[in-house]
Amino acid sequence: MRLEEHYLKLYRGLQPRGLDGGTEATLAELAGLLHCTERNVKLLLRGMQARDWIRWAPGRGRGNRSRLELRSEPDRLLLEQVKDRLAHGRLREAVALAEQGTDTPDGRRQLAELLQEAFGYRREASPDEKQGPMEVLRFPSYRQLGSLDPAYAIRRTELHMIRQLFDTLVRYDRETDRFLPGLAHHWERVADEGGRERWIFALQKHVRFHNGNPFTARDAAYTLERLRDRGQHHAVSPYAPLYQGLEAVAALDEFRLEIRLREPLGPLLGLLASPAASIVPAGLTADFAFRPVGSGPFRLAERESRFLALEAFADYYKRRAHLDRVEMWCLPSTYDGNEAAGAEDEAELGGLNFRHFSSSHESGRLQEHWLEETNIDRGCKFIALNWRSGASSPWADAGLRELLAYVLRNGPVRLEPDGNRGPLANRLIRDLEADAPDIASPRAPDRKVRGYRLTLRLVTYAGAGHERDAAWLQRALAPYGIRLELSFVPYEALFEEATLAEADLYLLEQPVHEDAEWTLLALLANANSPVRRCLPRGCVKWRVVCAPNLPGSLPAPAG
Repeated sequence: MRLEEHYLKLYRGLQPRGLDGGTEATLAELAGLLHCTERNVKLLLRGMQARDWIRWAPGRGRGNRSRLELRSEPDRLLLEQVKDRLAHGRLREAVALAEQGTDTPDGRRQLAELLQEAFGYRREASPDEKQGPMEVLRFPSYRQLGSLDPAYAIRRTELHMIRQLFDTLVRYDRETDRFLPGLAHHWERVADEGGRERWIFALQKHVRFHNGNPFTARDAAYTLERLRDRGQHHAVSPYAPLYQGLEAVAALDEFRLEIRLREPLGPLLGLLASPAASIVPAGLTADFAFRPVGSGPFRLAERESRFLALEAFADYYKRRAHLDRVEMWCLPSTYDGNEAAGAEDEAELGGLNFRHFSSSHESGRLQEHWLEETNIDRGCKFIALNWRSGASSPWADAGLRELLAYVLRNGPVRLEPDGNRGPLANRLIRDLEADAPDIASPRAPDRKVRGYRLTLRLVTYAGAGHERDAAWLQRALAPYGIRLELSFVPYEALFEEATLAEADLYLLEQPVHEDAEWTLLALLANANSPVRRCLPRGCVKWRVVCAPNLPGSLPAPAG
């Protein structure tokens, strides 16, 4: 631990005593605060005194109290030290110091401005002197990444990283609304003697994984078998229910894959183009979720708990990526989910111009030679009502449901677009808004509805502005006699049985894949999805309806 970090810990540990004019403390007390020996405390105090951070008057005799004056205000010291590290190109040290956090909103703002100098797009010297400068994109995130195993990843950022690290057999092109070649360059559908379908995929040759191993049909078969496994050989994927229509998957030879279906499966190509079906090498290592190996345009170069670096994969079978390196730094200290709406766009990503949403004042700060392109996620936030208990659920009361709809859309405490919050959605996917029928404005609740004396528990997870939105709903329901308890749990625990048993409603997000149909399948047809988990057991049956004019052979398009 650096001397600055010891000082910050010392200051914050002694602050409750009141620090004006100094405070009395024994070496034993200071050793307890700093988790070290009294001998080391003396060394640390000498170092701090040499930098004029403290004044230290030792007491005479063992056990006598000494007088300590802390002269450097924590935010100022932290900012000075971060600035010094950045000036000398020591980014890792600067980030480690920044993670100590500031004590004031103004300190957090100044820290974000300092870090902004190190993040964004940069041209930097390459470690290999024979090569030209590297193009690097460096950006922050308010949370650590979870699993990067395609079969288990469900959050937006992880799914985005998976698309950089892996490839799929086919890919969906949103502009043409067609499935195009990926790791498979050709495919056809044939019927066997019993009338059941089987699909044959011809695979690309000369494709290698990031570890240098060649890609073959065996890897593709392993990937799909793992996805549809119900726990016999692998942990069950949250997407497993969607792949149960695959009766068998086999490698016919090194570069031909066969998929046999139990019955016609209309969205098969969509299932194969999904991030979940990203091809992984057969025989995964134990740490694969943390250090994945794919065949995508970027390979994992470094990963620590709060840092991830991707580098362009030189042997990628398609066009090489333009960026040479992408770095993601986890900086929770730059995020405060309870800030005012107008400040959130600055707080959530540290005031940087690498954003997940549009910012009205950002364009004016762009340099003239930059072109601005906005790409807003087509998904939405939504509230899921937990009906697992059926008739005994509070949502069996139609009046309560009407009240919630009214509060969300027409209530006196308005929810205005701001920061990463857009207008109210009528559909889960923004593209479908134009096709949505006009939704009648919910009626204002009558007097008896205002007489509710009810406590409900809303469950969500920290981040993405959920703190602010949950607090808004809490305020909006209060005038109607509804007390909303807010429970923030780790994302992985959202749908554990213990959480489901306590939750009355959920505040969640729905990221949207390029293929909107896949998104709807994952949400509505998947028994493991949030919506399905909130419904009474056994109340939903679904069946995929095949397109009647789907051709029997779908060759790869020319070029």
